[in-house]
Parts: sequence; C-alpha cells; structure tokens
Amino acid sequence: MKFTSMLFSGLLLAFATAASAQNYYVCDNGDDNNDGRSEATPFLSYEKAMQTFNRMEAGESVLFCRGGVFPAEVFARIANWKCSAEKPCTMADYGDAAKPAPTIVANGVIPLNFQNGGTSRRDGGYIVRNLTLLSKKFEHVGVMLYNDVNDVTLDNLHIEGFNVGVYSAGANQPEGGSNQANDRIFLTNSTIINNRKQGWLGGCNDCVIDNNHFENNGFGTAIFDHNVYIDSPVKSQDFYNRNIRFTNNTLLYSTRVDGLCQGASFVVHGIIKDLYIDGNIIREEAGKVGQHCWGIAVDPGNQLDESFVGLTITNNKLFNVGNLGIGCASCKNVLIADNIIVDEGNVLRTGIAVPNKTENSLKSENVTIRNNKIVANHDLAHGILLRGSHEFDVYNNEISLSSTDSRSRCIQQEAGNLETDVSRNTCDAHTSVKIIDEPALDTDVSQEEVAEAIVDQKATSDSQQANEEVASSEGATEVDETVFISPRASGETTVTESTTTETTASSGTTGGSSGGGTSSSRGTSSTSSSDAESTLADDGYTGSTYSNTSAAGTVETNDSGSTTAISDSTKGNSSSRSANAQPGNSSIKAVTIDDVKDVTENDISDVDESQCRVFARGRCMMM
Repeated sequence: MKFTSMLFSGLLLAFATAASAQNYYVCDNGDDNNDGRSEATPFLSYEKAMQTFNRMEAGESVLFCRGGVFPAEVFARIANWKCSAEKPCTMADYGDAAKPAPTIVANGVIPLNFQNGGTSRRDGGYIVRNLTLLSKKFEHVGVMLYNDVNDVTLDNLHIEGFNVGVYSAGANQPEGGSNQANDRIFLTNSTIINNRKQGWLGGCNDCVIDNNHFENNGFGTAIFDHNVYIDSPVKSQDFYNRNIRFTNNTLLYSTRVDGLCQGASFVVHGIIKDLYIDGNIIREEAGKVGQHCWGIAVDPGNQLDESFVGLTITNNKLFNVGNLGIGCASCKNVLIADNIIVDEGNVLRTGIAVPNKTENSLKSENVTIRNNKIVANHDLAHGILLRGSHEFDVYNNEISLSSTDSRSRCIQQEAGNLETDVSRNTCDAHTSVKIIDEPALDTDVSQEEVAEAIVDQKATSDSQQANEEVASSEGATEVDETVFISPRASGETTVTESTTTETTASSGTTGGSSGGGTSSSRGTSSTSSSDAESTLADDGYTGSTYSNTSAAGTVETNDSGSTTAISDSTKGNSSSRSANAQPGNSSIKAVTIDDVKDVTENDISDVDESQCRVFARGRCMMM
C-alpha cells in the first residue's frame, strides 16, 4: 500500500512538472521590463527572447506574437544545455492565426544562430516553427547550426534574403565526446527562397529534409552556388556524414545569373554514406538554362578523396535542366530508379550518367539504373551514359529522343560498360515535347478526356503504321502516351500517369555496341569519340570540365515519331505543401507565399522608410 502511494505521488509530481512548463511571450507592443510569462505581459525585443531561450528550463518555450515584427541587430548565440530531445525547448508563435507569422528581420546578424562558443560540445533539443526570417541585406545565414548541435526541428519557416538559408556547418576541436557533426536535424514544410548563395548548405547525420520549397537560391555566382548543396563540412578524410534523407522537396530556378540557370540545383560533395534522394521535383524554365544547370549531381568536388556509398535516387521528376539530369561519380551501392527527366528545349545532353565526372580513388560500382523515363531533344543527346571501371545493371528504362543524328544515343556505352547488356530497355523517338502546366482539373473529367485534350498527335501515317507493325510483332512493347496531371488548386499535389502495357520479350529495346534488339531505325554509327564530343560541364567545384564523348555503337529504336506531352506537377504552392504535412502537424498553419506576399513579393511604392514596418533591400516589404 505504501509502494502504491509513493508511485501515485511520483506520477502526480511528473504531471505537475510537465503542466508547469513555462511559456515566455514576446510581442512588438511589449516591454523588456515585463516578466514575459503571459500574453498580457510580453517582452518586446528579439535580444530579450534569445537571452530567455538560453536560460529557460527544459520543455519551456519562447513564443513570438503573430503579426509582430522583430528587428535583429545584435549578435546572439543560442545554446541551452538544459534542453534535450526528450524535453526540447521551443521557439514558435502565438496569437491570431489569421495574421502573418512572426517576422524576424536581420540586419547584419544571424537571426537563429545555434552555436556555443569555443570547443565543440554537444547541445540540442530545439524546436523552431512558424516563423519568418528576413534579411535586410544579402548576407550571413538565416539558421546556423555549428559545433555539434543535435536534435533540431525546423518546421514551417520562411527564410529569405540571406547569403545562405540554412547552414548545417562543421565544428571546432571536440571535447566531451563530441563527434563534430550535427545529428538528427529535421527541416520540414519550409519555404527557402531568394538567398544569394545556397538555400541549404552542409551536412548532418540521421537527418531529414522533407517537403520544403527551394526557389531562386544561388544567384550570387554562376556554377558555384545552388538551391541545395549537401557537403561533409569537416574537411578531414576521417570525417563523413551519414543517413541523409532528402525527400518530397520542390527546387525551382537555381543559380539564376544573367537570366539563366547557371549552376546545378542539387549538389552533393564530400564523404557521404547512405544518402536517400526521393520524390523531389526539380524544375527550370525552358530556354533559360545554361550547360552548367545540372539537376542532381553527387560527385567529387573538393580537396578530399571523396566517396558516396549507399546512394538512392528514386521517384524524382526533373524538368528542363541543362546538360545533365542525374549523375554520380565515385559512388558505390547505387540505385537510380523510377525517375522522370524531361527536356522540352535542347540543352539536356545526358539524362543519366555514371560516372558523370572524373572519379577519385573509389570507382563507381554496384550501380543499378532501372525504370527511368527520359525525354531529350538535343541533337547529340544521350539518354543514359555508362562508363567507368565496373559493369552496371541497366534495364526497363524508357528513353525517347528527337534527334536523327547518328551520334545521339539512347544508351551510350564506354570503358567498363562497353559490353553491358542493355537489351531490356526501350528506345523511342518523338517530334516534340511540351510540358503543360495545367490549372486545377475538373474532377468530372476523365483521364482519357484529358489525355485527348492535351496530347498533340503529330505522328505521320507512316509512323503510325510502323507502330502497328511493331505492336503486332511477337514480344513487342506497347506504350500509351504518358500524361501527367497536376490539380494544383485542389490543395493536394498528385501525379497521375497513363497506363503502360508490356508484353513479353523486347522488340523495341535499346542496344549499345554489344547489340540487343531487332529494329534499328536510328542506324549504326562508326563515328569516333573525337567527332561527337558532348561536354558535361563541370559544376564548378573542381575547376575542370569532363568530356562526354561518344564511341561507335548501334542504337536500336522503336521510332514512332510521336509527340510526348508532359504536365508539370510542381508543388510550388502553399496548399500542396500543407496537404503533404507530416502526421501530427495538422494544427500547424503553414507559412505560405500568400501569407507573406506583402513581405516577399509586392513592392509598396511611395512609402517612406519611417512609415514602413519592414524596410529591406531598398524597398518597403510590410506596412
């Protein structure tokens, strides 16, 4: 009985401790002399908020009022060793949900600077959500993670106008068991736009970057800047980052310099293990891309002997990137599968390339490339480029080219992959490609009606007859037109694909120099590699270029001459990100472009700075 009484008392004490966790309130109509313990007595300033966060107990919160604007002009570090993953400290919002998210306006400082001074010591257990971070100048970092910061959740943030949006950086010399890495970082449901150099920069362990919107980052310098740059930040051969999951993000308009995309949208360098890249959309504007505007590049680019072991690149959709869609080098245990790469212009030279650059000591091996769909228009385009020292597995890929140049290839084979069996892939032809950015579709309209409406049937009677002959032959593959539908205004991003029907064998398959199928409507090339140079432009981190040369070989196709129509499913609007929020976050109101349109989009003309609540980068951004 005594034991039961003691246990009951202990439970009451635990409940009382949890229930008493203190919130500290901050509002731009408050006073730093207040106690900050209620909405009626809020603090006033950003500086007071940071000081309070560093001193408060585990499980407590600093909350900024919605609609409030908070200048950040004093350097402040954030580090509180009382916080933990089990009892995190929170920085978030309170008040009227109809008002804009609290806005911290940085003037020459890092607004959220998670780093302790001195040697690297582990701290963490932080949650930051529902805030807008703006910079008056294109400088510094929106959110800095440095010196072994762990267990950090960054959710539903809007970060704009910095040099770097989020920087998961390295560390000083370690003490007390520090591994010099930032572990378990979660960046979710956030909008990271208009940052000069990088949207995301750096690396971490066991972290997730999911359902974010990256746009117009990296416009400071061609080639060297990006929407996303994952890198192992400690430059030591003994240091690596592991288990990074980059999923369901949208990346738009990377490295816009002089009106063109001139840098890869998603870059990975360093020593990275178990990197998972899945379900992302990367889009550029047709006609506004240069040769350095790659899509996804995981390859060596710094002074280390770099390697990428355990790499998965799946279910991504890339539209109108330049020169290279997806590539890796010095990569081992790799799956590149179920991706869609479409170019409606004529800049994409290679859909998938392994290796895509000169390799370090690790030579790419155990690579599987399967079930990808590639549509390219360049006269010298290669759907898939295989080379390196080891043979890869390549099958069930569908490639369509528009070129009649004999040097173009659905699959180009070189070096260690010269004899790879590529007969289980499909090679087609098209006359034109158009990516259709459709508004919300009437739910009463059937998929067949939509397909009929947007697919431009330009196949000639001869090509139609050729298709019928191929379809009727034994083992042929019959492929319906592929149509992607994006009901953007419905609040949910979906991708619907028309049916692909396969029968047995591989009459419409692709063969390289080792042969394969039976039909060869593109012809056989005896052109030497020097006659068909197709340069894979370097992404800027090695200071050199790598030639993508074509060797002689046979390309075998099912040349239908048909038009391929693609509808873009870019989830660059607020409703799609909100609808895809993680379970358990349904009560969190997403920061949307509409919510902060006065802050980020519209100039407010003829307003003096003294009349303006937020004046940044030479314009009034919020009245």
